[in-house]
Amino acid sequence: MLKVVLADDETKVVLLLQELVDWEKQGYEIVGVASDGIRALELVKEKKPHLLITDIRMPGYDGIELIRQARELQPNIHFIIISGYRQFEYAQDALKYGVEDYLLKPLKSDELNNILLRIREKLGQETELKYQLKKSKEQRQKMLLTLLKSSIDRQQAFVPADQANDEFGFHFTDGYYCAVLIKPDISNAEKHLDVYRILMQHALEIVRKEVKLIAEESAVSIWKEGVAAILNSKDFQVVDVKQCLTKIRKEIEKQRDLFWDIRIAVFLGSQRNAMEQMTESMQEALWLCKDRICRRQPWRYAASEEIDLEKRYQMDSAQKKRFYEAVEYRNADQFQKELTESFYRLLQDRQLNGQMLEDWFHAIVSVCAFEMEQNRKEAELLLEKVQDSFWYCTSTQEVFLLLQRTILKRMQQLNEEKASQEARPILEAKKYIQEHYQEALRLEDVSSVIGFNATYFSTLFKKETGQNFMDYLTELRISKAKELLCETDISISDAAEMVGYRDLKYFSRLFKKITGISPSDYKKLYK
Repeated sequence: MLKVVLADDETKVVLLLQELVDWEKQGYEIVGVASDGIRALELVKEKKPHLLITDIRMPGYDGIELIRQARELQPNIHFIIISGYRQFEYAQDALKYGVEDYLLKPLKSDELNNILLRIREKLGQETELKYQLKKSKEQRQKMLLTLLKSSIDRQQAFVPADQANDEFGFHFTDGYYCAVLIKPDISNAEKHLDVYRILMQHALEIVRKEVKLIAEESAVSIWKEGVAAILNSKDFQVVDVKQCLTKIRKEIEKQRDLFWDIRIAVFLGSQRNAMEQMTESMQEALWLCKDRICRRQPWRYAASEEIDLEKRYQMDSAQKKRFYEAVEYRNADQFQKELTESFYRLLQDRQLNGQMLEDWFHAIVSVCAFEMEQNRKEAELLLEKVQDSFWYCTSTQEVFLLLQRTILKRMQQLNEEKASQEARPILEAKKYIQEHYQEALRLEDVSSVIGFNATYFSTLFKKETGQNFMDYLTELRISKAKELLCETDISISDAAEMVGYRDLKYFSRLFKKITGISPSDYKKLYK
């Protein structure tokens, strides 16, 4: 049995938690309850629980401090936080310490059950047949929707219902089919991916639960674009579907206790008579989802709109060339100018839609990625990463800023890497000079050691240090001579010889030129 400690300063909440689920059936045992953070921490130390469920605000230690200290006592402990407050910052802080999930007041039995099931999976405690069947079905749904995504990418018809039933264990029947995409948006999602991941998991569970009311069979999974679903029903009524999806949207939006600016949009592809046509229906839902960046609406239905999948953006060759040149020469100002002008030209198109915006975005990222990166694999990785970030954008301005931020940052990194590569041989040269300055060093000697020809080395050395080779060597030698004259009792002629000068008059002339006084006067002043 997995051990659990409950902590909340409201007795009724603790009692509710104890009665909300069948703990023993789930494989859990409540080993202690606490009404303040101090007692809860004592229980963690005494009982060594697998799971701590705690309110975010309590006497003694608040939830965040309790979690931090409990983690120090027991590194492998799991946490669930309870909150009735609109405190997004608390969720962020809690996630830093490995909080598994959260519960919003009023507490719901099915939400707690789902979280406990997920924690058991991570702890490797999947023993109950019901749980195994549930996870098996979730995996099958994920596999089927992955196959749908592949069909869309390849512009192919989807699998027939019979094949889906035989290969994945579904029960799709004759009737109507439609694709749905539910897209949660929050500000700065890309900066809070752990928080966004938890939100998406909650959204997935809500969708799976509610679509059973309107579909005889369904498959639901998380995509980067949102929560994707295939619905199959014998009787398709748009009013009923819209009512169900509106309820789903409102249920997800209840998470505003932690995501204060969450916005949910629902996109419904047109109904079809066969499973094979799900590729077209989901393409419509995806098109509408992209278009939310240009036209924000909470509900859109493909059959009631004019969707032109063929209207695309195409960047002309002259513009591509200008972007190539800006990136090739790492010219940030030129890139900024081209990006801004291109963006505002795009916005002037009165027929601009989300698909065209993505085409524009993809064209610029592709041009820049394949010009900046050293090999195709690196370019493809950068392209994929930035393309995924597109789906976190909620406005045209955010798309523009994402491009600007990503490309300029990468250009700066490449400039720094190049500078570092150029500086490395100079660092090696400086080290060699430091170790051999007492010898009769020549430019040709040092350049040979680091593997450069003398002319190139001389230019690079001046660029990196601001001095030519001989001035640098002379300044180093005089600096070492100053140390000897101040810190030892050796003669001026011995000091000159020790730093590489056999001619005392020449040494004295150089010393005075650099320091402003003769070696003998320097020794009198500082000795």
